Amino acid sequence: MVQFFSFFLKDLSFSFIILTVGFILGWVIYNNIVLRNVSLKDALFTKDNLAVWIEFIGAFVFPVLYLAAQGIKGSASDNIFMDLAVCIGYTVFYIAILTILRLTSNYIVTLINAEDEHGKVCLNKEICEQKNIGAALFSVSLTVIFVGMIKYIDFIDIINGLGSTVLIKTLLFFVFMLLAIVCYLLILRRKTTLFKELFIDNNAAAGVGFLGFVFAVQTIVNGVISVYSMDFDLITVSIVIAISLIILGVLAVFFKLIFTSMVKVDIWNEVYEENNIGAAIGQVALYVGIAGIIVNFII
Repeated sequence: MVQFFSFFLKDLSFSFIILTVGFILGWVIYNNIVLRNVSLKDALFTKDNLAVWIEFIGAFVFPVLYLAAQGIKGSASDNIFMDLAVCIGYTVFYIAILTILRLTSNYIVTLINAEDEHGKVCLNKEICEQKNIGAALFSVSLTVIFVGMIKYIDFIDIINGLGSTVLIKTLLFFVFMLLAIVCYLLILRRKTTLFKELFIDNNAAAGVGFLGFVFAVQTIVNGVISVYSMDFDLITVSIVIAISLIILGVLAVFFKLIFTSMVKVDIWNEVYEENNIGAAIGQVALYVGIAGIIVNFII
């Protein structure tokens, strides 16, 4: 019993150090680099900006702690100090890559060169100055994708000669996420565009729906890759992911039609015309629920 508590205490202390380093480093980078022209403290507490809170929690707190936890998995030595150094290295690398990708997303939004009533659209300004919840949810959605990619990067696997597998898994995740989002955008273009809804109309419901879709897709892609991780075959995994995503789309449309016919309400109009966040949350529940069923079926 004493040995158990001693091991638990050491393991808890080890994890606490990694998580603390990750959180402090993430805060410094997020506050001084990602939001370099914004006082994060004032936006959160003085102005009580809900959009900033959403991005702070969804694009900083959860991702940083999750990646720090992933860094703890990088342990490779019986020497606790060597282990600690390796895990801190993983954590620092993961957070650095996340920061670069977050800055890239801000640059991409700026490149679109669109304007609203406040001037040229900028991701940070939309969130911090205009309190655009839709833009904050868009940022969180991108962060979900970034974290999903980053977690496949494992230096120990690369050192052990599995670098090609690491690269394939990372690219596979990115490609299928991109294809799914392109399909999502093409469907929206029948009546509107995601960019218009989020950055011009400040439609929070559209942001909720997009985040739910991204989370559902990454659940399926990650789930399939995880199931076949021990005996990874690119063609098999790609086919299973493609079929699973098609099933997600078909079932989502099917259940939406059933629900629409039952309640006599146009869900599309509720989300994209009426900005009905409740209806968007219902869509999220549908997407994520179907994704969970698909992954459990595959397992």
